[in-house]
Amino acid sequence: MKKGPANKIFRKQNKNPKEQIKRAGYSDLFVLAIIVLTGVLIYSNSYRCSFHFDDIPRIVDNPAIRHLADVKAWWNYYPARPVGIFTFALNYHFNQLDVRYYHLVNLMIHLINASLVWWLTLLIFSTPTLREHPVNSQKKAIAFFTALLFVSHPLATQSVTYIVQRLTSLAALFYLLSITLYVKARLKGGQSSTNYLLFTGSLVSALLAILTKENAFTLPFAILLIEFFFIRTKKISVIIQDYRTIILVTAFLAILLIIPLRYSFSIFKPIPPSNGIFYTITPYNYLLTQFSVIVKYIQLLFLPINQNADYDFPISNTLFGIRTLLSLLFLLSLIIMGVFFYKRNRIISFGIFWFFLTLSVESGFIPIHDVIFEHRTYLPSYGFFLVLCTGVYSIPRKKYKNLSVSILVILAGIYCILTYERNTVWKDDITLWTDSISKSPQKVGPYINRGVAYGNLGAWDKSMEDYSAAIAIHPDRKSVV
Repeated sequence: MKKGPANKIFRKQNKNPKEQIKRAGYSDLFVLAIIVLTGVLIYSNSYRCSFHFDDIPRIVDNPAIRHLADVKAWWNYYPARPVGIFTFALNYHFNQLDVRYYHLVNLMIHLINASLVWWLTLLIFSTPTLREHPVNSQKKAIAFFTALLFVSHPLATQSVTYIVQRLTSLAALFYLLSITLYVKARLKGGQSSTNYLLFTGSLVSALLAILTKENAFTLPFAILLIEFFFIRTKKISVIIQDYRTIILVTAFLAILLIIPLRYSFSIFKPIPPSNGIFYTITPYNYLLTQFSVIVKYIQLLFLPINQNADYDFPISNTLFGIRTLLSLLFLLSLIIMGVFFYKRNRIISFGIFWFFLTLSVESGFIPIHDVIFEHRTYLPSYGFFLVLCTGVYSIPRKKYKNLSVSILVILAGIYCILTYERNTVWKDDITLWTDSISKSPQKVGPYINRGVAYGNLGAWDKSMEDYSAAIAIHPDRKSVV
């Protein structure tokens, strides 16, 4: 069969083993260069985007990050996330409040994550379960497009362009690195010094992820997914002397000990009305609302239109509301699909379970003030892109030739355009909150935030107009702030 030019970078062209390895290395570098260059280009208009919203208290007006040597200050500022806060202290130490360098660090983290997505995907296709899979012959193409869609999808802009959400992308970096090093060690096998270094690196990365953001507590379960989906081919058995068993048990015990030590049952307390939110958020109505929120996330991954920094999302107070019930049934159907595909197509099954697992902390029953935020899809999106690319490459290639490549190239191109355009919305507080007001006209928060922005510019008339609009939405409230 004649192959199209789009697949040339993935073809083996020389029978000499050493020459093949050399060419494969050049091919991999070329692929990574495309991924990195794509990210650099589509985020080239983000460097002068201003600080926004939580950037102000956590970076601009935060005395805790002013002195890098004052470890106690930046560590205790946010004890649950000291690693991320440390990177802000580093930024301030070298660049003060020059916003360009904060964006540069955020973009570098995003590019590293895309590279890790590429590497992890290749490793997954090299596992015992998938070595003989029909689609394995296209593993380099799948890894490339999975990483390309990851780096270019506009839903990632909130994790990259919104500076404080570095906490999300940085946690994802350590999370992906930990899993990648673990898989690399498992594939290498044996008990060599290299393997011990890989496992040590995996454990250190896991610890850094946990100290960056709380959703990293799902990491041991993600490793179990990798083990049971791709690596273990025999019946489940536990050998106490096996260093892999010791590592997994240690990780789980650490999680069980860290959670009660760092958190109390107060995390389940209802969140009273505040900051323009006029309803109480309980674990129960938060969980019910998340059914619809997760469906919205999936829609945004498929069709990233009408993105919003502050969604006006309705709270669900009963399971039997049409929206909530239909959302729950849809999500259950996806989980059933994941079970169904476990033996038929491990990649699709794994992608589904990865998506739900990595969303579980922020889209579960621990109430959070904002019920929906785009940055929460950053790490889960890997599962989505992996399923999408594998599914497209499962199209019979003899019949449809280069259809799969064409679909993914067009999709990546659309994502690139949308990402570049979305970054223009993040230019400053006026553009950001004007966009949110146009999409959430009945929500108080965007009016307040734009009113503050106009006030900072000395545009008092416009500022008062926004405050008046916020009061008009809830005239029975004494204060909307």
